[in-house]
Parts: sequence; structure tokens; C-alpha cells
Amino acid sequence: MRGIHKGWMILTLLFFTMLASLGFGRFSLGAILPFMREGIGLDYKEMGFVASAAFFGYLISVAVVGYFVVRFGSKLVINISLFIIIMGMVICANAVSFSFALLGCLLLGVGSGGSSIPAMGLAGKWFSNKKKGMAIGIAMGGVGLGIVISGLLVPSIVSMSVEGWRFSWYILALVTSVFIFINALFLKNAPEDIGLKSVGEGEVVKRNVTSTVESPIEGGGDKTVYRNKKVWVIGFIYLSWGFSYLVFSTFLVDYLMIDIGYTKELAGLFFSIAGIASIASGFIWGVLSDILGRMYALSVVLIIQFAMLIALSFTNSVVVIGAEVVIYGLTLWGVPTIMNASVADFVSSSTVPIAMGFVTIFFSVGQIISPIVTGLIIESTNQYFGAFILSAVISLIGGLTCLRMHYIQHAKQRLYLKSNNVNM
Repeated sequence: MRGIHKGWMILTLLFFTMLASLGFGRFSLGAILPFMREGIGLDYKEMGFVASAAFFGYLISVAVVGYFVVRFGSKLVINISLFIIIMGMVICANAVSFSFALLGCLLLGVGSGGSSIPAMGLAGKWFSNKKKGMAIGIAMGGVGLGIVISGLLVPSIVSMSVEGWRFSWYILALVTSVFIFINALFLKNAPEDIGLKSVGEGEVVKRNVTSTVESPIEGGGDKTVYRNKKVWVIGFIYLSWGFSYLVFSTFLVDYLMIDIGYTKELAGLFFSIAGIASIASGFIWGVLSDILGRMYALSVVLIIQFAMLIALSFTNSVVVIGAEVVIYGLTLWGVPTIMNASVADFVSSSTVPIAMGFVTIFFSVGQIISPIVTGLIIESTNQYFGAFILSAVISLIGGLTCLRMHYIQHAKQRLYLKSNNVNM
């Protein structure tokens, strides 16, 4: 009887790596920042700059992480980056001013980018092309679990002490250190390192005819990453989502407390509900993208998010907001899952880490701009309505761009099949 492929154990480690990397290192900020703002005495403009510092650090990191992965291997880069996250958490826990909060969040961003990009790359390396979307989606589930933990943990600790947000950072840092230790013992850079093939590789061999037909359309040929037009389009779509989802993921708790008037416990509960729903989102949309096509699945995700952001702006009903939060959560990690799987479809395997880092630069730019713009809108209007509407419109633009790209690819594929007398 054949045993379980070690790739599944590696995927479990990557799930917890993503939990620490983005779940704790990035998205815990959405739960902690409102209380951190009150504790340090930041205004909304400063709060926007603190959030942007994390995204700027992320941008710096993803711009170079691919080259470090190629030179030193994913495992070492992941663990060093997780240690940088711990440093950022400790600084945030001891922050007494705007500048300290800025530095701590900058390090959180650097560590998050440096660990999440190679983690998603490893998921793709340990699983075949036809299972890549599913594998990256499962790893992304760790981010959703991080949102759940943050949404439940932080309000509970803050309700016991006004300095509870500081204790929250220390707890997250401690858990992250455990993941570093486990990775050091068991994480591997590639299945070939221990004499294995990737999970599902046998299935890919059976589909060689299909793969050969698709390669002139979906493969990047021998173009470099930076000259590949499809990679640039993917990057700009990723930028639109980087801008759009920030309002939901960073300001949801504050919006529910300030604009709607919910208690911090109820707002934190909704944040956790979104996190619970999002745990399965990467898997769901990763599998659908494997079946339906990357761009078509991505367009559906972005259009659903547009509808939910609009709906969230026009209601204060607990039941309706709960339903909207669940639906948005069920799509949340579909975007980065499909994005990173798409990159692997368009470039050679040796340049995947570089291409992932490149498109994530666009995403990071969207993240940097978003909290500054939305912070100014909130500051000038004293409400979140304008920020949510702007976020929704940009999500719609991204979705329509995906749909157009899908139909262009489909038309080219039909033309290629026809010219080569291949039956579809």
C-alpha cells in the first residue's frame, strides 16, 4: 500500500507558514490597528501611513525575494523572513509613537513578502501544473485562519486590558517562532531533494497532448519575465485588487465600530467570520481556476467582490452584513491563489519565483496607495462610504479586464487549434 506523498506534509507546513507570514504578519494589523491607534494617539492620516509602511516593506521585499530564492533556496529565505516578522511584532508591541509604529509595520511588510512569495512558489513546486491552483489555494487557507485568530484574540485581550493590543503582538510573535523551528526541521526546497516527483506528476504525463496544444498560448515561450505582456497585464489586475481589498481587510473592524456603531466584540466577530469563510476560498477558486481557466475564474471573483463592497456600503443590518461578509470571505484568497498559479502558466519554471515577485510589486503598489487615499477620504468625509465605493469600482475594473483577457486567450487558442488541425 502506497503511503501519503510527502508533498502533503510540505503543504501543511506551507499552510502554517502562510498563517504566520500573512495571517499574523499582515492581516492581524486589521484587527490590532484600531486599538493601536487609540493607544498611541494616532489620527486617521497617520494610521493610513502606518498601514502603508507595511505595504511599502512588502514592496521592497517582493521586488528582490525571487533572486534570493534562486540563490539561497526557499527554506532559508522563508525562515529569515519570518524572523524579521517577529522583530516587527516586538517593535509594534513596544511602540509609543508614530515613528516606532511605522518602523515595526515596515518590518512586518518586509518579512511578509519575503516569506509568502517563496511559500507559494514551493506549493507550486511540490504539486503538478494541474494541481497547482489547488495547492496554492490550500496554503492560502492559513491566511484566513490568521484572520480568525486575530479577530477573536485581539478584542478579547483588549477587553481585559487597555494595553491588550501590545500583548497580542507578543503572543503572535511567540507562535511565529514555533513555526520557524518546525520549518527548520522538516521543510524541503524541492521533491527532487529527497528523490521524489511532485504530487500528481503522473497525471500531467497522461495529458501531454493537451499541454502541448496550450503551450504556445499559455506558455511565455523564451521571453523574459519583464518582456512578457501577459505578465504585465496580470500585474495590473493584481494592482487593482491590491487597492480594492484593502478597505475590507484593513478597515472593516473600524468601519463597523465607527460608521455602523457595533461594539468592538461584534466587529471583531465579523472580522473572524470573514476569516473563517476565507479559509476555504483559496482552495475553492484554485480548483475552479484549474478547471475553468485562470482569468475567467478571476473575473468572477472580482465581480462578486465589487457587488459585496457596494452592498456593504448601503446597509447596517446585522444579518445582511453577516451574509455579505461571508460571501466576500469565500472569494478573498481566490485572487492571490489564481494570480500566482497564472504566473506559472506564462513563464518557464526556472523564472517562476522572479515572475511571482514581479507581479506582486504591482499588488504592493496598490496596497501602498490604497490606505493613503482611503485615509484621506475618511479624514475629509468622517465616514467610510466613499472609500468603499471607490474600492468597489476598482474591483469591477479589474474583473472586466480579466474577462477581456480570458476571451482574447480563448480566441487565440481556437485559432491555434484550427491552424494545427487539432480537435477541441
